[in-house]
Amino acid sequence: MSNIGTVFLNGSMDHYCKPSDDVITNCTVYECGIEIQVLPQDDDSTAFIDESKCRMYTSTEGNDTHVVKCEHGWNYDQSQYKSTIVSEFDLVCEDSYKVSIAASSYLFGYFFGSIVFGTISDYFGRKRGMIIALTMKVVTGTILSISPSYWFYFVFRVLNGATTIGSYIAAFVYVNEIVAPSKRAKVSTICYLYWCIGFLFLALFGFFLRSWRTLYLTISLCPIPIIAVYFFIPESPRWLVLQNRQEEAKLILQKIAKKNKKEFPEGFIEKIQIQQDLHRREWSRKTAIINIFRYPNMRKKSLILIYCWCTVCLAYYGFLYGVESLDISVYLGVALSGIIEGLAVCCALFSIQKFGRRLTLGGLLNAAGIMCFINIWIPSDMEGIRTAVSLGGQCFVTATFYLVYIYTSEIFSTDVRSFGVGLCSLMARVAGMLAPQILYLKVVWNPLPLVTFSVTSVSAGLLAFLLPETLNFPLCQTVEEAELVTRTTNRRKNRIEVSKSNENQKIDETTTM
Repeated sequence: MSNIGTVFLNGSMDHYCKPSDDVITNCTVYECGIEIQVLPQDDDSTAFIDESKCRMYTSTEGNDTHVVKCEHGWNYDQSQYKSTIVSEFDLVCEDSYKVSIAASSYLFGYFFGSIVFGTISDYFGRKRGMIIALTMKVVTGTILSISPSYWFYFVFRVLNGATTIGSYIAAFVYVNEIVAPSKRAKVSTICYLYWCIGFLFLALFGFFLRSWRTLYLTISLCPIPIIAVYFFIPESPRWLVLQNRQEEAKLILQKIAKKNKKEFPEGFIEKIQIQQDLHRREWSRKTAIINIFRYPNMRKKSLILIYCWCTVCLAYYGFLYGVESLDISVYLGVALSGIIEGLAVCCALFSIQKFGRRLTLGGLLNAAGIMCFINIWIPSDMEGIRTAVSLGGQCFVTATFYLVYIYTSEIFSTDVRSFGVGLCSLMARVAGMLAPQILYLKVVWNPLPLVTFSVTSVSAGLLAFLLPETLNFPLCQTVEEAELVTRTTNRRKNRIEVSKSNENQKIDETTTM
């Protein structure tokens, strides 16, 4: 909700120059502006300034009339919002560019949070990384809701974004490591459906809480009950094995196997550790974060994934932040977005199980690009059709966003999985930060945002076909092992023993929750 809350926090409010304080009338803001001649006509030659809202007439001693900037501030239309950061910090006219910067600030936090909390999760554990991020999220969100100035708001919005993506990455990696390959997509779907439910709650909160401060404080306090989960969930057994904490991993897996009424095979933790040690000695290289770019196959896969992430993030936030421009209520638009995302995720779940990750990712990206291209040619007066096509494009992009998390966590190995997902997410946020700026540039050329989204989506979709399939593959434990997985093989190369895959499959089946 914190992320999508940008739609309400940055909500645009109609505004006009405020008359001088000694003018007392009972007319509306617009009527007052006309009556006392403070609203000049808009000049089409100034693309970024609307003179009817940013200029006023003033008279000199010789009764000469001049057009000047608003001398007494602005009056804001509060029919939809009681307050947003636009009205609180006067982000209009010459300062209107700060609204798009404020929208980018949250994704700027994603940029740092992806790498920082991804690394924390890899070094200190998935469980600790998740709880640390959630706690900081509550604190930074609460402080943000009492921001006294724009730049104070900007800084804490960045920090809040960093903690949000940190908690999401840790939780997503955690659930993917603790279930079997055949269950990963279903569990990931459940996680993403909670994101969709957040849309519905946000639309409800936004409708009744029209002040941005009250709304954000409410949103920020919501994770508090989740923090209590820390005392009831175990650490990821895969991460524990990788850290040579076999006994702890064994106890956790025994409890899971007992709960699932399955027999726990004796000694298989030790076998996995021995196989990992032999495999590391064979390659004679110490696993490090830089290894994802050291090997040619992993480097190619990593760069393609990063580009796909950037494209998905750019298009996703472009559609999402543009919901206010649709010819429907913003509250209804946010609620519909949540419903559409839920349907898209369910359809994507069926597709990735039936056709695999690679074909589904490439197909969805190309479909999203085509929808953007179609929307360019729909006349502006056909608002209903444009809205329907736009929501359709958002549906494809949403399904892609859901899939790319699953696909990335399956391609990267356990030793760098959090970092790998975090790195892709980090680079994607660079593109995400550009989304509000690209939307803002439609005042220069209206189709520019759609052209950008279309070209990048189609190119990413074509590149996605070069990635390997991971459907029902056991998760790789090391970077060296992941290097051996290519697009042309549906199994590991001969350097990885068949028994290795069989043992991993047994572990996955035993630890299914």
